[in-house]
Amino acid sequence: MTRSFTEGYKTYNPETEGYGNRQQWRNNFYQRMTPDEASRILNAEDPYDILGVNHHSSLKEIKTAFRRLINKWHPDRNPNNLQEAHEMSQKIIAAYTFLTQ
Repeated sequence: MTRSFTEGYKTYNPETEGYGNRQQWRNNFYQRMTPDEASRILNAEDPYDILGVNHHSSLKEIKTAFRRLINKWHPDRNPNNLQEAHEMSQKIIAAYTFLTQ
């Protein structure tokens, strides 16, 4: 018996499943924001401090810190602190956008 490629995969329903599967999560959190939005969200905070890297970090180190922090502050992993998790994830995305533009 052969199975089709899509057999066994469920359909995404954002109202009941939060951010859905891994790809939908990535599309939501790895999206780029404009530099103006990033600077507005950062509000004169140092993006290096937000990501926890020094000013001489390479792009690879910045990317690693971004991935580590965005996974830590994902709203699905912090159901008791949704507002704080959302604010922190926005700051992390803004810092990453600011440093990689």
